[in-house]
Amino acid sequence: MYRNVLVPTDGSDPAARAVEQAIELADKFDATLHVLFAADVDERTPLDLSRSQVVESVREHGRTLVDGVDERSPDDLEVTTAVVDGDPREVILEYTEHEDIDVAVMGTHGRRGVDRLLLGSVAEHVMRNADCSVLVARATVDEEPVDEPDAAIEVARDALEAADGIDTGRVTIADDVREVGGHWIVSAATTERAFAVYVSRVSGTARIADVTGE
Repeated sequence: MYRNVLVPTDGSDPAARAVEQAIELADKFDATLHVLFAADVDERTPLDLSRSQVVESVREHGRTLVDGVDERSPDDLEVTTAVVDGDPREVILEYTEHEDIDVAVMGTHGRRGVDRLLLGSVAEHVMRNADCSVLVARATVDEEPVDEPDAAIEVARDALEAADGIDTGRVTIADDVREVGGHWIVSAATTERAFAVYVSRVSGTARIADVTGE
């Protein structure tokens, strides 16, 4: 049904929620996941920075975000990342056209989907003007944000215990939790296998990746 799934991200909680759903959608349909960041810099720059410095800083932030999504995606999922200068509204629309996007997954700040979109928002503009389908990712009532590394470790522990084929009695969970692209990455290992557990800061969902040998 879908060959190319686009998710624009800006690092916000709504965008992180959209990333979660876009990954699931692309994985389900064996589609290519396109992760896009629009480097939008207005004319207001700090007095001690040149415009070029500001632009490069925004681009670097975008590269960190899209690379983070790539890192936490399933290993067998094809991921394409892009950082493009310009207004997010136009950048997203042009990308959907040039890359033959079938569906774009957008975040919204409301909990009731389209009816809570702010007038003039990026999501609304894309919905009104894109030739592809647009899905609005929204929060669910059972979401539990994970704001601290210790909480991420507990979520990872629960996920490992619920997983098939993992002897949790032999699992050691590391204390050095990393944060990448809106996710906590918790490392765990047995004597034979190594795992990375990706815990969403926004929803508290967890995905276990076997990284043995990597």
